[in-house]
Amino acid sequence: MSDFSRDDSEGAAPQGHKTLSTAMLLAVFLGPFGAHRFYMGRRGSATMMLMLAVTLVGLLVTALWLLIDLPRLPAMVRRHNAALARRQSLERRSKAHGFPALS
Repeated sequence: MSDFSRDDSEGAAPQGHKTLSTAMLLAVFLGPFGAHRFYMGRRGSATMMLMLAVTLVGLLVTALWLLIDLPRLPAMVRRHNAALARRQSLERRSKAHGFPALS
């Protein structure tokens, strides 16, 4: 079977799949700037963290925000990947029945 006709369910991570290790590394090294939230697709709160981090007081606020985010990060990754899997399942089922793609 060629690589182009291979199904996503054959072991490769689906496009858009997020990993906990990448999210944690971004949080540890660039967390006060909201890098982990940009990675997770949460652009609004990531932009807020980035704008706050410009000032010294804002940097302290985002550092506290990061301390709250660190234990929540595994659940954020799980929820994102579960939603992605549901969407891909719906797309496969609609394609099998002849309906147009969702996006």
